[in-house]
Amino acid sequence: MTTKLSAKKTKKPKKPSATKKSRKPTTSKKTAKKAGPPQAPKLPRLPKGGLKDIGLMSFGKKAVRRKRSKPVAGGVGIGLAGSVADRQRAADTRLSPFRKICDLVITAADNGLHSGTAFFISPRMLLTCGHCLFIFDPGTAAHGPVRKVLVMPARNGETNAAQSLAGWVEVTTENTRVHDRWRLEGNLEFDYGVLILPPDQPLGAQVGFFNVSPFPDQQLNGARPTLSGYPDNVPEGTQWFETNPIRQVTPARLFYDIFTFGGQSGSPVFFANNTQQTACAIHNFGNVPFNSGVRITPAVIAQLNAWRV
Repeated sequence: MTTKLSAKKTKKPKKPSATKKSRKPTTSKKTAKKAGPPQAPKLPRLPKGGLKDIGLMSFGKKAVRRKRSKPVAGGVGIGLAGSVADRQRAADTRLSPFRKICDLVITAADNGLHSGTAFFISPRMLLTCGHCLFIFDPGTAAHGPVRKVLVMPARNGETNAAQSLAGWVEVTTENTRVHDRWRLEGNLEFDYGVLILPPDQPLGAQVGFFNVSPFPDQQLNGARPTLSGYPDNVPEGTQWFETNPIRQVTPARLFYDIFTFGGQSGSPVFFANNTQQTACAIHNFGNVPFNSGVRITPAVIAQLNAWRV
């Protein structure tokens, strides 16, 4: 922007006397440093033995309700259904839909580090579990909103942002949203939330994003969706997926025969065709005989629209 000189007439300045030297404008030796681009977030030093699944913080061992069959390898309340033999690695996460799914490193209120998954539903918004963003464990130091979340789209073993497809973003508490009934009650049927990226980092515009849709019961019963995310029992930062049937449909939840493991909380459960992928649920709980997720319903979509940026 340019500023026009005032049209007001001013008196001519007096000539300096021969004995006095006119002052020269001076500049401060200290000059402000030019603000450069924000530094890329770094992967924190991971604890010995790897990250702990974020779900254990809210559900713990109480998550398992033993039934007739024994839990398969997958830990407590994290991945107790399906068969690990059906699981496949996403070898090239630059391809769709894998590039729309993100590995998360979550720093809790007590500074513990945990694992999770999220997926893009708009250029700046990612959908995940509520318990990835707000640990519900009243009376403990971890209870409450997490401090920050490192979001790594399309991660395929990279250890720094420079190696990644689209860069990494760190999201802090004020840019997360969770449903009130998860935050206040720990209600599993409302265990979902979103991460909101800064306006200057709309990574979803680069990698793409999922549609979300409230499918009717008759389309869901027996259908074969895919679940893809970042489990803890595989090489660090690698994405794995599986396609298997939905076994039970309730008004607020879907139960499916898909193997999962710790770290996959927040993974999309979706249907795909040649042109698009549409999520029908957000994976958030492991049990026997089936794992389950929050069903995408008109009420869920209304809440997402209220959070949308």
